[in-house]
Amino acid sequence: MRVQFVLPYLMVGLAALLSGCGQPPPATFVLNKKTDELIPEARATVVAALNENFGNPNQLVAWQKFPINYGAAQPESASTNRHEAGWRLKEGRNLYMRHCMHCHGVSGDGNGPTAKFLNPRPRDYRQGVFKFKSTLAPLKPATADLTRVLKEGIPGTYMPSFVLLGDETLGLIIDYVRWLSIRGEVEIQLYNEFAAAGALEKDVKRAVAESEPKAKRSQVVADLMKTIDEELAETIESRAADIAEAWVTADLPESVITPTDKRVRPTPASIERGRKLYLSQIEGKKTQCADCHGPAGRGDGPNTEQFWPIPGTTPERKYEIVGLHDEWQLPQKPRDLTRGTYRGGRRPVDIYRRIYAGIRGTQMPGFGGTVLKTDEEIWDLVNYVLSIPFDGKESASPGDVQADSKEEVASH
Repeated sequence: MRVQFVLPYLMVGLAALLSGCGQPPPATFVLNKKTDELIPEARATVVAALNENFGNPNQLVAWQKFPINYGAAQPESASTNRHEAGWRLKEGRNLYMRHCMHCHGVSGDGNGPTAKFLNPRPRDYRQGVFKFKSTLAPLKPATADLTRVLKEGIPGTYMPSFVLLGDETLGLIIDYVRWLSIRGEVEIQLYNEFAAAGALEKDVKRAVAESEPKAKRSQVVADLMKTIDEELAETIESRAADIAEAWVTADLPESVITPTDKRVRPTPASIERGRKLYLSQIEGKKTQCADCHGPAGRGDGPNTEQFWPIPGTTPERKYEIVGLHDEWQLPQKPRDLTRGTYRGGRRPVDIYRRIYAGIRGTQMPGFGGTVLKTDEEIWDLVNYVLSIPFDGKESASPGDVQADSKEEVASH
């Protein structure tokens, strides 16, 4: 079930009137670059599907399949904006456009008008990939993770804290961000399906060249689109169901990375064990942390001096800029651990989760249950990482080791 919500153009018209210029074009969602690789006919099908199921920035469509609170009608509310169903989606959109769009873009593509001036670049929500979360490696972030980022910001970046907006306002923004991410994921899934069916321009050219007798491009495309159209409805419903389930799963308690054992005290012995793990000096424990973060933790390991291959390129090509890159193909500098700035949070349990599960969208892997098989090993490494800014003298937060790790998780 889809419900359409329309935003009046009053504010756009007023802005045009005050500026003395003609009315600017309405806001639009932009396509993922990958979608542009499809033949025009398949790309048009993607656009039509997105418009039908999600609408556009001024005419939003609420697809009830997804775990988003769109807002039931509140006819008794003093605010007339809440009298009709879908008010939360509309208010979330308005708040996002006011507070987030200038960095993250109308589409959530991380390409707002100020994005090019920022380093690191704002997140592209459309990939469905979020770096800083408490959930297991392959899962989406929990709602609590998104709430925490909005409340605390991301240290060392231009992402500020919005805690003063209040919980209700933040909840509206979070649901709209999730909606943008879901829309982007549906687009990516359609691209993947159509590309697998042969709807890339290069595949169509090859099919024409290899056909016997020689077929016209129009006939090859017509046959291809007939197959795609016949399966389109089932494809969309199936992929949407998978995406919805992924977001529901992220909010389950068992999806959160919860240490079994409380944190080991940051004693000199624990810090020394962590140092050896960091430097891969313990047999069978090749964490290779220093390869990226450097032997002294300054983010200058040998991996930052290599030209890395671009994933998925055939024939293989390498990035033109030396060093690591993230999933968005942007340069990624490993954290300088001597600064004591941790973008995913500085609580010991936050560092534990980064070590356990890695950081999605980056080349930072997870070691929990593989290289590091016990909580004690992970806590030793946590203690060492937190000691680096203090020259190994003591942990950055020695007082909180009395708290049970599960209590830390509960406070999250």
